[in-house]
Amino acid sequence: MSRTDSDEIVPYPVLDTHAHIVPPSLLAALEKAPACGFSARRTEKGWVVDVPGMGETRPIGARMNETGPRAGWRGQTGVATQVISPWMDIQSAFLEPPAARDWARTVNDAMAESVAELGGGTTALASVATDDGEQAAADLLEVWKRPEFTGVMLSTDPLTGSAPHEENFEPLWTVAAREEIPVVLHPPTYGPSGELATLGTMGNVHGRLIDNTVAVTELILHGLLDRHPGLKLILVHGGGFLPYQASRLDGGYRTKEAFAGELERDKPSDYLRDFVYDTVALSAPAIRFLTGLVGSDHVVLGSDYPFALGDPRPVHTVLDAGLSESDTEAILRTNAEKIFRRPA
Repeated sequence: MSRTDSDEIVPYPVLDTHAHIVPPSLLAALEKAPACGFSARRTEKGWVVDVPGMGETRPIGARMNETGPRAGWRGQTGVATQVISPWMDIQSAFLEPPAARDWARTVNDAMAESVAELGGGTTALASVATDDGEQAAADLLEVWKRPEFTGVMLSTDPLTGSAPHEENFEPLWTVAAREEIPVVLHPPTYGPSGELATLGTMGNVHGRLIDNTVAVTELILHGLLDRHPGLKLILVHGGGFLPYQASRLDGGYRTKEAFAGELERDKPSDYLRDFVYDTVALSAPAIRFLTGLVGSDHVVLGSDYPFALGDPRPVHTVLDAGLSESDTEAILRTNAEKIFRRPA
């Protein structure tokens, strides 16, 4: 049972699938001794991490790394538990492949510690270095053995190596499909949209959505879902602009302006139901639209905690969509429990 900040009771536990963390154990360890070129220090505004070749991160506030504020927010919003994700800012484009693998393992170890610390059904998304597709597949298999992890988070524009639609990723996709490992596709902090001078300060407003939209479009057009129809792919931020402009993509496929080869289905929008979308589109009308487009079984709750641009009242946003009780429960709980269920 979950109680929201207006005392509205939801008679089942609510699961938030999109919530970030920088594990406190990782920060403490980096303060004592740098690892893979990363180090951390405390400032008046919070922790900062010095990322190799990229400088210091934005200050990391208590909501990102301390259990108390996170527990308080969950209690206020009616979120019972979360699938926690690493913060994209603590990745580097300047690591050699061995160091990138070591860093992914370091982050995974710290994420596992946070799962134990937070308890209450919390699970985590793992990280893997993707420079080498075969090695990435092997690393994914290895981390999937750990019970703390119920999926993996991949950048839609990896800082090193190839893009997810390119051949190098094929071994990883093969393993993810075969083992039914949920893959959350998340845009990087500094993605291709950053080259748009007219975007200005709106990188976090529209830039992330552009980056995800283009990357997922490439996956569709390059036939990923024809080759691996069983993939569990979760799109953050409501899928970016893709669900809402899919007919324009169909037109581009027809005119060959958006084309990488013949698809097994008639048009790109026929693949929209192969994805799962979180509710970080931030409005009840958007959730109603998504549910009507792909079905309530393809939508899951997300908050993007702890960011200010996330949804401060994610449960209410879903309740305000005015869906049926069964559809609402599917989005708030049931779908996520099915998708992020570990193998027996």
